[in-house]
Amino acid sequence: MTEDETKLNYQDEIQYLPISKIEANKHNPRQRFSEEEEDELIASILEKGILNPLIVFKKSGSDEYVILDGERRFRASNKLNLKELPARILLDEPDKLESLSLMFHIHHVQKDWTQFSISITLIDIIKEMGMNPKRLSKNDRAQLIKKTSLSNYKINRYLIFQDYPQEVIDRFLRSEIEEEQEPGADPDILLEMYRPIRQITKLMPELLKKYPVEKIIDSCIKKKANDVIINNKEFRFLNKSLTAADKGMVNKERLKEEIIKFIKNVNTTPESIYLKTAETYFQVQSLAKMTETLTEEINNLNLANISSLERTKITNRLDKLQVLIKSRFDI
Repeated sequence: MTEDETKLNYQDEIQYLPISKIEANKHNPRQRFSEEEEDELIASILEKGILNPLIVFKKSGSDEYVILDGERRFRASNKLNLKELPARILLDEPDKLESLSLMFHIHHVQKDWTQFSISITLIDIIKEMGMNPKRLSKNDRAQLIKKTSLSNYKINRYLIFQDYPQEVIDRFLRSEIEEEQEPGADPDILLEMYRPIRQITKLMPELLKKYPVEKIIDSCIKKKANDVIINNKEFRFLNKSLTAADKGMVNKERLKEEIIKFIKNVNTTPESIYLKTAETYFQVQSLAKMTETLTEEINNLNLANISSLERTKITNRLDKLQVLIKSRFDI
């Protein structure tokens, strides 16, 4: 039980409220609901009635009630022209931060909100707590974890969504709430492309003038929709290539040309860019580490505990390795 949930105090009995006196919560980020969801709920209400009362609070200076939980039931009941609804009424009217926090806990626990709905509400909570979403201190994060019961990992995840241009956010939000999700519009694309886009911004900002973030993400969605990308982790090849370029081990202009192909051609994959530009750099890095490990193992080898047969096996293999090195490196 969270701190906020322990503060929930209701009137003793469930009451039936006139539906005309109930209104939706303007702070609910999920402003649209699919017709399919509503039709299913309508069929359930017709068959069984409303099994779970709404959770509401009374507006001060008014005889109207605002919904904290149950907006879909409210909408479905309106379509059925029901006159009253069962509700649990909070004893006290919450302020905006309390309202956001209570809705967040209710819907997040029920897994009733989409990822972007959670993200939008998280930003609102952060702002209401007087914090800057882009500059959260360690103490800010501790308070936020306590307020939302989210892990630091999930907080980072949801904040990344909101770091994209509004056009991108709106596109994914629409896809989440429409009856049929836009093919390829997987929110995890935004998580995997976050670092590559930051690297592109740093290394080749001129590219973004012609191919803005919206265009890049559109290309990623199309690749996912056409099964060119199967696993979102494949986008990490882009980050590897850009990391090599940042270290001066890959020609930036050549890499920029490949990234433009990636944006313009649906069949160009992150892995193909990596193989053309950065694979050799990472192979060299890997060989260097293995060489260091082998050298260390040989130095630490206790020769007194090794039989003559084992010595012969090791030296034979090292001799073969030396022949290979001379052949490959033309020494």
